[in-house]
Amino acid sequence: MQRRVAAIYFVFFVVLGASAYSVLAVAEQPAVDVPGETYTNGSEFAVGGQEYTVVVEMQESEGGGHGGGGGAEPVGELVYLNESARMTATWDNESTVTYRGEEYRVELNADASRVRLVETFDVPARLQNDSAVYNETTTIEGVEYVTYRENDTNVRLDEYLPKPTTYTFEVGDTIEYDGETTTLESVDTSAATLAWTAPEQQSITLEEGANVTLADGNQYYAHFKTHGELRVTIAPTTTYSDYQGDLARQEYFHERQNGLWGVIILSGIAAFLIISMAYMPVKG
Repeated sequence: MQRRVAAIYFVFFVVLGASAYSVLAVAEQPAVDVPGETYTNGSEFAVGGQEYTVVVEMQESEGGGHGGGGGAEPVGELVYLNESARMTATWDNESTVTYRGEEYRVELNADASRVRLVETFDVPARLQNDSAVYNETTTIEGVEYVTYRENDTNVRLDEYLPKPTTYTFEVGDTIEYDGETTTLESVDTSAATLAWTAPEQQSITLEEGANVTLADGNQYYAHFKTHGELRVTIAPTTTYSDYQGDLARQEYFHERQNGLWGVIILSGIAAFLIISMAYMPVKG
């Protein structure tokens, strides 16, 4: 009688587990249906007069994904050409910069209102090219001198060198620098900043569900589709509530799946324990 009852319970738990598995096998995850334009890697589109190129790929993650571990995740960006990107260059005080093909030392005045460029000279090269003087300077009491070969006469280095060319600029002045027409934007006691605009390739990072602002001033969000060819949908944020609703339905679906797996596992354990105890030897 004991084994007969055990067999009934065993069949009950096996049927319960099989039923849960059959439901799990036929269940389909709700889709995320984002109403927007869908693009593949290399696709191009225009918004607000700006051309964008879509870049999407699968990238190995270091962990922290939905499963808590690593794996490939979709990533993307929108690449575009900013025709008027702000560019800057910095002149540090006492640094050397190239201006009009020559080397100049940067000198900033104490009240940080002007920049002075003072021409510098390649002293070793000048001495090498001047046969009238020795190739090295001489330092006497902390002052550098150039020595003439004919009579060993010493002349101060600053007197031997030609008068340096200098340029002075104030904030707002236009400076032709490094092939660009720049503006002296700001000056302080440590550095001067030049600014100009020039075309530059830039990019906007795409992340699942994250907002981005495009050239028309409106906000959009991205949704990646990884089944088949990797794609990304760019949708206006006015539909974001629908997107969140689809995600909520997917989350509910996964919760139900986890519950069914729990039923399957517990049913298997219960069936095993029932059979094991039914066939245990009885003393006496």
